[in-house]
Amino acid sequence: MLIALPVSAYVGPGAGFGIVTSFLVFLNAILASLLSLLLWPINLLRRYFLRRRKQYKPLAKRVIVLGLDGFSPKIADTLMNEGELPNLKSLKSTGTLGEMATTCPGISPVAWSSFQTGVNPGKHGIFDFLMPDRKRYLPVLSSVKTGSVSEEKGIGPLKFTSDKPFVKLLRKSKPFWVDLKKYGLRSTVLRVPITYPPEPLDGHLLSGMCVPDLRGTQGSYTVFSESKQDMTGGIRSELRKDKNGDWIATLTGPEMRNGELSSLDLELTHSKEGYSLTIGTETAILIPGQLSPWLNLSFRDGRNKIKAIARFCLTFTDEEPLLYATALHVDPASPSVPISHPVHYSRYLAGLYGPFATLGLAEDTWALSNGITSPDVFLQQAWSIYEEREKMFFDAVKMNKKGLVVCVFDTSDRIQHMFWNEGIKIDTPVRTMYRRMDELIGKTLSKLRKKDILLVISDHGFTSFHTCIDFNKWLQQEGYLVLKDGVKTIDTSFKGVDWGKTRAWSMGLAGIMLNISGREGRGIVEAGEEASKLTEDICAALLKLTDKSGNRVIHAAYSAKDVYTGPYCDRAPDIVIGTAEGYRAGWGCVTGGLGTDVLYPNEKHWNGDHCHDSSLIPGTIASNRKLYGAGASILDMAPTILRALGIAKPGHMEGKSLFEEEGAE
Repeated sequence: MLIALPVSAYVGPGAGFGIVTSFLVFLNAILASLLSLLLWPINLLRRYFLRRRKQYKPLAKRVIVLGLDGFSPKIADTLMNEGELPNLKSLKSTGTLGEMATTCPGISPVAWSSFQTGVNPGKHGIFDFLMPDRKRYLPVLSSVKTGSVSEEKGIGPLKFTSDKPFVKLLRKSKPFWVDLKKYGLRSTVLRVPITYPPEPLDGHLLSGMCVPDLRGTQGSYTVFSESKQDMTGGIRSELRKDKNGDWIATLTGPEMRNGELSSLDLELTHSKEGYSLTIGTETAILIPGQLSPWLNLSFRDGRNKIKAIARFCLTFTDEEPLLYATALHVDPASPSVPISHPVHYSRYLAGLYGPFATLGLAEDTWALSNGITSPDVFLQQAWSIYEEREKMFFDAVKMNKKGLVVCVFDTSDRIQHMFWNEGIKIDTPVRTMYRRMDELIGKTLSKLRKKDILLVISDHGFTSFHTCIDFNKWLQQEGYLVLKDGVKTIDTSFKGVDWGKTRAWSMGLAGIMLNISGREGRGIVEAGEEASKLTEDICAALLKLTDKSGNRVIHAAYSAKDVYTGPYCDRAPDIVIGTAEGYRAGWGCVTGGLGTDVLYPNEKHWNGDHCHDSSLIPGTIASNRKLYGAGASILDMAPTILRALGIAKPGHMEGKSLFEEEGAE
């Protein structure tokens, strides 16, 4: 199984998963569809009576939540003052528009987990994209665990043992939409982060962030060229000429059950129309600098077929071709892993609109950063994914007339990450994105019914990222982390750290862990008073860190005990770091690396970010109804939506309803 770096967009592609045969998925889809059809009259009657159990008079028949990942209230305010964003301005004048506090830290998987559960990270267990395997000092995905378990099959002397793959969602607590079933309300949930693998609900769900590609990573593109040099985030494959002068290559696919990698041969030929690509049973004409349509690819594993979709783009460097292929997305029409609930929902969407991106982090930021694709090609990709999602969203608005519709668009996040430095001048990608998000708000408003409530929300805001911080290097310089003799730098996974002398280590985008005795594999710090004193010392030292100009690099440093409560605080880093605007954890230290400098320039195309102190990057809340928005937090969203539908918040939720009726009591 291919294992690469842990987070596709933010760090690099990530953890593997077990392949489930598409035959079993298809069989389950048929059975689920038949059962749903048989029970339809009973469910209709059940919903009628369940709706009478609500604790309040509903404020709406339907709540529509439009999630715009990273949509900054500060930028929105600037653009509205310049006469832009008329639909958002309309919400401000007739309903509500304001800032909304994000989680600590303001990182997407953390914030969206709190959105759907209504609790702080200590109660849902997601604190970053990554979490530490404390026994082995390794970073692993925080939200999904994959692997296999031994399973006995057969009878008597014919018994045999086989490995059964599994995919487990690690987010704890439960999404508020699961409880809507008790009140006869249906939900349609599209691409909300940290919903993979999909959980059962009364309605439909299409998973978002952390859906893997078919290689078992969080997104590994392939580039075909005459060079075979490896790179972060992608795989190189040799492109060679055959005797006819055409180019041929091999695309590596998912791992087969015998441990070998599947593959498909491809051929690139010059034709009258341009360049013709043939791979498997598919042929497409490639126009240099333009992404191809989705192509259907089928990899064989014995008698089984594993189906994928991918797009290709051809460019030329010094007259030599360079062929880019996206990650191998799970085919929504024939999924090899569960990406929706019911499992046939992705097939329904593919039947309506054709193939669509299914990878959790689908926009290929690393291909752009590595110069494999151009800014124009990246924007083609980002906006085509946006258009796919818009169709699904409005289909959900059309079909689900009572209950809940939620859809998260992450185009806003990805474009700001990659084009922040261009600013918001006329026709820059970021300004264009804010205009188009406002147009989306306008389209949504035009489809509202009289008793609909619209909530437009973002999980966090945005700012610049110009300087990297190597926290492991800083810990070494301060004497908290010690390297083995002769080791100067570390590429990844803490290879070369002397754990017998190390008291603290950093991993992820905003955390420092103490090397606690009995908790870490080779811990030396005693829990209790010694750990508390060490936490205080490190936090105080962090606040003194400055750059060459004397600017403070760290805005705040928190003890986890001061910001989290709940049963899953043991998953949290001991210290949560809130960096100042422009500064973020460096690329290497996130996965256990250690370089030569504590501070160094961020030279990647990824130049905007939100992994800073949460007070600096608030999200947005807007609605067509008046809300008590002062002091609003993303933890308030679940109670607010439940109250709108006439339902009291469960006792475990920490947020409050933002509606006037609730606030006036």
